[in-house]
Amino acid sequence: MSQSVKVDGRVARRTGTRELIMDAAAELFAARGVTSTSIDEIAERAGIAKGSVFYNFESKSGLVEAIMARSSELFTAALAEATDGRTGRDRRDAVVRALLTLVRDHTAAARMMVSELFRVDRSWRESIETWRATALAPLVPDGDATGADRDVASLQAAAVVGATLTAGLDWLVFHPDRSLDEVCAAVLGVLGRD
Repeated sequence: MSQSVKVDGRVARRTGTRELIMDAAAELFAARGVTSTSIDEIAERAGIAKGSVFYNFESKSGLVEAIMARSSELFTAALAEATDGRTGRDRRDAVVRALLTLVRDHTAAARMMVSELFRVDRSWRESIETWRATALAPLVPDGDATGADRDVASLQAAAVVGATLTAGLDWLVFHPDRSLDEVCAAVLGVLGRD
């Protein structure tokens, strides 16, 4: 029995260490970019040995992938909860609010995701595309839209997500005194709903 407690303790410590590393890395990646941030800097920010980063993630690319996977999981869960049973404008409004809430609660990861979104030469490109598809999915109708209509719906969804992310990051950098409700209302006002 004491062996299972030890194993659970080690798993908990490793999970805590992984989270600590991902949080430190996301902050540095958001501030400087992935390529300009070293493993040494991440370890120093996390207050751990450099070897712990490699033990937990094998490489910087593995660390980036893990941050993106964690962000996608949070994002998927938040969007599923926000959009459950909603359609049309109510669904769009719920996506906007959920995105703004995630940006507020996970600012460094949001900044990192946005900065990496348009860099096409990265090994984690597939993870970014998965995150993007997750963001757009609730805004693109599943029904009858095909071909050009679906392409237009996808572009409109990208516009909603892009406007929301931009407004969310602008809010936190330049207008942190504003409330979530005020920022949400501003975004929805631009999107055609006051």
